[in-house]
This record gives sequence, C-alpha cells and structure tokens, in this order.
Amino acid sequence: MAAVPPFRGLVSVLETYRGRDRVIRTICYGCQLAGGILVARRQPGEPSLGQGLLTVSAQLSHCRTVLRLFDDLAMLSYSCQYGLGNKEKDTAMRWLSIFNNVADQLYYPCEHVAWAADAEIIHANSSRWWTLSTTLWGFSLLLGIARSLRILLLLRRKQHTESRALNF
Repeated sequence: MAAVPPFRGLVSVLETYRGRDRVIRTICYGCQLAGGILVARRQPGEPSLGQGLLTVSAQLSHCRTVLRLFDDLAMLSYSCQYGLGNKEKDTAMRWLSIFNNVADQLYYPCEHVAWAADAEIIHANSSRWWTLSTTLWGFSLLLGIARSLRILLLLRRKQHTESRALNF
C-alpha cells in the first residue's frame, strides 16, 4: 500500500486558482484580525508583531488584487451565459442575479483603474476608483445576501406546501 503524502489535500487546493485564492484570503483576513487585536493591545516599547501581521495582510490583499486582473473574461463569460436569466423561474431571483452580474462586471474595471493609478501606470485619482469599486463590491455582497434570503424563502414555501399536501 502506498503512503499518502501528508499535504495532499492542501496541495490539491493550492493547485487551483479558486483554492489558492481562498487560502490567501483566509490568511489575509486572519492576519488582519490578529494584527489589529495585537496593535490595539500593544504596550509602548513592545515589539510590534501586530504591525507585521497587518503588513502581511496588506501584501496578500495586493496579491489578490493583481490576480483579479485576470478575472474579467471569466466574469464576462459567466454573465453572458446567464444572460437575462430567462431560465430562472422566479422573477425576483432573475433581477437580483442580473443586478449582481452588472455590479460584478463593473467592479473589475474600476478596481483595475484604481490599481493602475496606484501603480502610476495611468494618471488618475485612485481613491475615487477604489471608492467606486468598493461600493460596487458592497452592492454585489448585498445582492448576494438578498438572493440567499430569497432562496431560503422559496424553499420554506415549497416545504410548507409539501407538508400541507401530506397532511390532507
């Protein structure tokens, strides 16, 4: 029997773009949380592990921003495939999904312009572009939450209808 390499699961996760992004995101947010706590509790004269963790978080966040430069075509393909959601049975779900796709589609170029302005590739006010991209990202998150709540509502309705049918 062959021995199973100890890190096989982690290696398989890191071999995919989505898996690598999830690992980077988890470490990034973990460092940000721990770093923020340590900086807030730091006593004068103590070494700043917290600041180091915040620096790691910022670098990983920048890494994710650069990697997202290549997400446009995948997002465009997804949006085109979904189209106007004609296969969607629920009208509210259709419109939530369409608006979510529009927000996501607009997010990427705004973030790219902000990144390019920060990198001094173009001359633009990056803070305005970062604000716009963050607003679109937040809007996309809210639409995703609304979609999830709508799915829960539809599932509860279906469950209630099925349980009523069984009781008769």
